[in-house]
Amino acid sequence: MTLYTPLGKLPYPQPADTANLPLHLQSLAEGIDGRTILRYDTATDRDTAVTTPVAGMVAWLTTPGTLSYYTGSAWIALGVWNTYTPTWTATTTNPSIGDGTLTGKYAVVGKVCHFTTLVTFGASTTYGSGSYSFGLPAPSGAMGGLPQFQGVAAVSGGRALISCQPGASTGATTYTLWGPNSASSSTATQLGSGGVLGTAYVSGNVIRIGGTYEVA
Repeated sequence: MTLYTPLGKLPYPQPADTANLPLHLQSLAEGIDGRTILRYDTATDRDTAVTTPVAGMVAWLTTPGTLSYYTGSAWIALGVWNTYTPTWTATTTNPSIGDGTLTGKYAVVGKVCHFTTLVTFGASTTYGSGSYSFGLPAPSGAMGGLPQFQGVAAVSGGRALISCQPGASTGATTYTLWGPNSASSSTATQLGSGGVLGTAYVSGNVIRIGGTYEVA
């Protein structure tokens, strides 16, 4: 009857087991294999070899020379800027970026995520209606609403500092925008299709946001 070590759950035989040294060594080796830092030339090689990854697995990729770990749903490169496309929604009618650009980058170090988002509106961008929300690159940790992300919205009426607030629950995946919707008031209100500083968005205007938060 095979037993397992209390910490790593590695198998080891008992005196009453049938003597089969190669089999016992194979069982131990397979138990250790997925707990070591795996090494592959590329992400393609890793994904070909590890068809059923388990949360917590760590792999070194010779190209581009980074460590990655498996979250339970995806491989994430540690401390490396990864690209992502943020979601962009509104409370009434969703906008569409059209020929503009909506880009994001993020880096995860342990349980900390640094991210940046840049929105550049184009001629065919549609702005929807209602208050805007943008997507985070990874779900937030406990009390995701604690961090305040900062940003700038540039419109023809000037530049406005904006503050961004994710949902306060664990696992928040989006954040809302807050700032002045009138040039004559410094009161922060939830921003959306109406623009900022009393000026609606047009082609060439930008929103740039960056922040740091705990991931789930």
